[in-house]
Amino acid sequence: MYDMKALYEARSVDHAIRLLQEHPQAQIIAGGSDVLVQMREGKRAGAELVSIYGLDELRGVSMEEDGTIRIGPLTSFSHITRDPLIRKYIGVLGEAVDMVGGPQIRNIGTIGGNTCNGVTSADSASTLFAWDAVIELTGPEGVRRIPIRDFYIRAGKVDLRPAEIQTGILIRRESYEGYQGHYIKYAMRNAMDIATLGCSVNVKLSDDRKTFTDIRIAYGVAGPVPMRAVHAEAAGKGLPVTEDSIEKISSTVLEDVTPRDSWRASKAFREHISKVLCKRALEEAVKRAESGTEQEIEREEKADIRAGVSADAEKSFSGESGRYKLIRCRINGVDREAVVDVRASLTDMLRNDYSLTSVKKGCEVGECGACNVIIDGECYNSCIYLAVWADGKEIRTLEGLMGPNGELSDIQQAFIDEAAVQCGFCTPGVIMSAVEILERGKEYTRDELRKMLSGHLCRCTGYENILNAVEKTMRKRLEKNSV
Repeated sequence: MYDMKALYEARSVDHAIRLLQEHPQAQIIAGGSDVLVQMREGKRAGAELVSIYGLDELRGVSMEEDGTIRIGPLTSFSHITRDPLIRKYIGVLGEAVDMVGGPQIRNIGTIGGNTCNGVTSADSASTLFAWDAVIELTGPEGVRRIPIRDFYIRAGKVDLRPAEIQTGILIRRESYEGYQGHYIKYAMRNAMDIATLGCSVNVKLSDDRKTFTDIRIAYGVAGPVPMRAVHAEAAGKGLPVTEDSIEKISSTVLEDVTPRDSWRASKAFREHISKVLCKRALEEAVKRAESGTEQEIEREEKADIRAGVSADAEKSFSGESGRYKLIRCRINGVDREAVVDVRASLTDMLRNDYSLTSVKKGCEVGECGACNVIIDGECYNSCIYLAVWADGKEIRTLEGLMGPNGELSDIQQAFIDEAAVQCGFCTPGVIMSAVEILERGKEYTRDELRKMLSGHLCRCTGYENILNAVEKTMRKRLEKNSV
């Protein structure tokens, strides 16, 4: 149960603005991967929240008549990575957000939340800086648009006025046409970690591919807010595309970056890797520009099957702030109807109301993956997913995998055969991620499987046996389907 004073659910952008005016101390919650974690830590304890999670009008990617790419702020990282427009025109953004957290976090985390929290380490932010993105904000006074560089004011502070919400991220045609880019994240771990430093580079070459016509270099964690390396950009424009030029540009970034000492890395180390990452990103961007295409992001295309908030779910019960709410959903193939406390997580509901104890309570901040369930075909950490958001959804837990007489599914049996079950605490969540992977019906390399399972922590460190079980089941299913 989360320590919140009240939760108000917006039915439209106008309604959200009105709720923020009526409750001036209320804070916006989108995906919740930051807000709910901070509430659990006590930083936002007792807060009033205005949920915009149900506003499907703020999801998705589209292209306007003038070629501007519009990204809805509620678009999840995983959907950005898979979106055809992103892949075709600004694939590096999809690559950048594919490095956020783990798979479950990328399914719930939104690009609007990632930019509005104001942190310099946001993986999307430096890449959006490199694309000269424009932020669209809507509030009581109407709509305004500001360059992303002006949106960030200081660490943890962005230019959101009272009762305003972000309603779009815009990338104009002239900002992406003819450019190729690359993003590099330096972190201590390959998943579930924030950047020690991030560098995003876009280049535009001359028609003969021999001269830098334009260069954009942006950093995260090189200063209190994401930033552009303007001196390095100016130094590179017009230079020939040579190793010496790339070396000169990379060295010049030291005139721009202002990193600090922290427990993650010293200032001197961050200055060093600022040069190294810039050089590597430039080299890769040039390769892509010379070939004329973005590298394909190897993530499968999958339709966005999220459902909107139903009219019935807007009924609130008992209390001025709508403390209780009626929701209807399907759990393991059975239609369910329940009145839930708006402070409850989906973990609370599944365990307490339906005795689905395969959904474990572990970290409760979205890091360990023990509470992982499948919602509308995608994996989510149920500890940072509000129970009220389950309205209209189809939810699957480990209990739903077994046959009518308790028969184990093939992936469960594989975990036994490969000794992938040790203490068993993480096992249900890992198996549900494996189910999502296997149901795609595709063949993956071991490294790809490792990344897809990276949102789980196994306290017994049985990762190799887990990989063996998933890989074995994948191959058996593929062989069976090929017959």
